[in-house]
Amino acid sequence: MFSKLTGKKIGIIGYGTNNQKLADFFNKNELSFTIVHDWKSEAELIDQLTKFDIIFRTPGLPYLSKSIQKAKEAGVEISSQTKLFFELCPAPIIGVTGTKGKGTTTVLIAEMLSTGSKKASPQRQQPARSQARVAGGAVLRGGRVWVAGNIGQDPFEFLEQIQSDDLVVLELSSFQLQDLEQSPHIAVVLSISPDHLNHHKNLEEYLRAKSNIIAHQKQDDYAVIHKSLPEWFQKLGLGQKVFIDPNSASNYQTKLLGSHNWDNIAAAIEVAKIFKIADESIRKSVAEFQPLPHRLNVVAVKNGITYVDDSISTNEESTIAAIKTFTQSEILIVGGASKGLQYKVLANVIKTSPSVKAVIVIGEEASKITKQLEGFQGKLLTGAVNMKEIFDQIENVAVSGDLVLLSPGASSFDMFKDYKDRGEQFIKMVNGL
Repeated sequence: MFSKLTGKKIGIIGYGTNNQKLADFFNKNELSFTIVHDWKSEAELIDQLTKFDIIFRTPGLPYLSKSIQKAKEAGVEISSQTKLFFELCPAPIIGVTGTKGKGTTTVLIAEMLSTGSKKASPQRQQPARSQARVAGGAVLRGGRVWVAGNIGQDPFEFLEQIQSDDLVVLELSSFQLQDLEQSPHIAVVLSISPDHLNHHKNLEEYLRAKSNIIAHQKQDDYAVIHKSLPEWFQKLGLGQKVFIDPNSASNYQTKLLGSHNWDNIAAAIEVAKIFKIADESIRKSVAEFQPLPHRLNVVAVKNGITYVDDSISTNEESTIAAIKTFTQSEILIVGGASKGLQYKVLANVIKTSPSVKAVIVIGEEASKITKQLEGFQGKLLTGAVNMKEIFDQIENVAVSGDLVLLSPGASSFDMFKDYKDRGEQFIKMVNGL
């Protein structure tokens, strides 16, 4: 299993959650490695990286960064937790990416396949590339469906339990896909809009990173892709292309809020159809599916005011979708740490929205967002530095019938540990009212 790592000087670069699980995995399998997680300059990092035979970069350290490229030029093999998982996983992988909706789609696919696998049968007759492939769309019979990503479990927590007749559904970010050289058996690509431009120099580079999810597919693979993707993107790889049509899901019953979720549901349905899951089973999965935490969750109604947690929103597109989901008079909480976004499009939506009556702007991006909101006819509140102060401002503007929407459209790391912490603090304040 580890022949390429035996006797090599291994470096784990960065020690976030992903690489912590990788380190645990290496320790369990008695592989020696060195962790590099505290460097003062890029020059110092380059000096450390060039001492290894192979390095596993953290997703937060871009593949195209100077330090990684210098190490590559010096003959160091560049890998990542994701690349290693693809190499070691004995079961077919279903990978899901996009700017928003990845987590929801990933879990929904897993639930459809878990509940519907016993009724499934082959759809197409063509040879599989190996026993670990799903031949012609045939679903596993009796195997487990594993799910991992930013939604909870790390894939290295269960790698050694995976059997060849299982399936793995992975949520994949641009950071994980950037240097991937092996595409999943089934790739799902939702809509892509500007995001993470503090890591990617422009939208083109962001798209190129995402495109690896289909670029290396073979003829017996499948690409379930959004119609809005550029033509060059759609033509990549040899996999059979299936286009996401949100109208195909319009007659399904769901608890998910927001028109954007029809894309997510439609994508999951297309994957289920590849495995020939019965329509009755698909409908049941969609109807019973509960929204994931911090994704347009109605927390409570207090004193006639509805509080909605959409803390997962870290880009303009997701906040715009959240605003358009509701018709009530909205008090929007927006802002956070920078991701290189300009907020012009979001600001225009806010200024022309008939429902947004007030905006509470927070975080590092407050000045940029406030400037873009010049001309906004509603109330604009700034200066809150924690969740309590945010709720003090809410109290000054909210009345019965209003809806308070936490949909920041920005990263959380300036004021909170992560988007989960941001959402949990919001929920705690609501429950304390």
